Amino acid sequence: MNKKENTIIIEEYACKTIDMLKKESLAYLKKGCFKDSSGAFPYKIRELKDDKLEIENSSYSGIIQLDDVRIHFSTKVQANLFYMLSFLKDEKAFCYDPDVVIDIKQGENFFDIIGRMFLNELEEIFKKGFYKKYVRKEEDVKFLKGKFLVNKQIKNDIKKRVNFFCSYEDLTYDNLENQIILKAITLLIPLIRFNEYVKRNLIRYSYLLKEKVNFVNVGVDDCNKVQLSRLNDYYASILQFSKIIFQNCFIRSTQSGESKGFNFIVNMNKVYEDFITAMLEELIEEDKDFDDYTIEKQKKFNSLVVETDLITKPDVILKRNGSVNDYPLIIDAKYKKGDTQADYYQVIAYSLAIPTAISGCLIYPDTKKADKKYTLVKDPTNADSPKVMLHSVSIDLDKDLDFNDYVKAIKKDLKGIVLQCL
Repeated sequence: MNKKENTIIIEEYACKTIDMLKKESLAYLKKGCFKDSSGAFPYKIRELKDDKLEIENSSYSGIIQLDDVRIHFSTKVQANLFYMLSFLKDEKAFCYDPDVVIDIKQGENFFDIIGRMFLNELEEIFKKGFYKKYVRKEEDVKFLKGKFLVNKQIKNDIKKRVNFFCSYEDLTYDNLENQIILKAITLLIPLIRFNEYVKRNLIRYSYLLKEKVNFVNVGVDDCNKVQLSRLNDYYASILQFSKIIFQNCFIRSTQSGESKGFNFIVNMNKVYEDFITAMLEELIEEDKDFDDYTIEKQKKFNSLVVETDLITKPDVILKRNGSVNDYPLIIDAKYKKGDTQADYYQVIAYSLAIPTAISGCLIYPDTKKADKKYTLVKDPTNADSPKVMLHSVSIDLDKDLDFNDYVKAIKKDLKGIVLQCL
């Protein structure tokens, strides 16, 4: 399935009529791994007359290589998708088939993408607690416990040891699930080429695991041996990523400088939102000009209505350090080519729900859209009513730079936007 004869490009929210695909290819497009979190496919397939096929894309981008054609679901705005993907935090937005290895010309940082999603899963596991289970052990112990093994105890008697050779169940972190994670981290760390944040945190988790888990030479077959239950089902995704990491073809291609990946399609709304949020978080944390602020992402506010059934949740808000509830700036990332009234209504609702807000900002991925600014009066009946400045700005995501310079350039643009809003 990795032959490439021609490429069909289908933009977001666009339809393309093509010649009918082979039955195997058509069936592959309907494979369950490409369904989104709601259980629906990101694209619609319609069989037409005259052996034609119509494929309609939604808000997704990616590559699906078939036997007879490569389908490229392209972004509606010019952007470096693969750089942005390495900041994706919602792996549910990423639909993929790790069993089909393909060439990806732009995928030099594909393992940075896998590393980010692996780290996301690892952080969730850490929050819930690493899995402990009973593992049968047979060894010499100083005190009798479990089942006393007479046959093996004879060796101790011959050697005049005072230990007891026993078989017992030990509740431990040193189980197959965690051994797989530790091996996967060890292989993954040197494959991360650009994202130092991901690499640094993977190293930190590897040290944590090594304190409790022995390094064992496990592989793909061992991942398949894990039996998931309600006690360890939160390991399902990280085991899948571990299987990808264990595949030699990926490791060899990375070491030889090739760009390998697999069929995938991803929700661009989440890619853009996570990317802008991550860039803002790093900017506010690193830049001394923002020492007085911290980022709070998707904090919930329920002060807009009396019954508190309606919750407002901006993508990013800036909090003034040392204050209890001083949130001067609200930021919402909108993956659209142009602003709409609905977007303004949303940021207005945020501004009304957050009494301390002095500025609200909508950030769009569009180099041609002109920046706009409006003044919101919170109480038109009161001449002294607080005012909120509403900004609609654009950011250029299409920069011909290497990964580190690309990130620096985006942060520089966002710094100008934030300072303007403050």
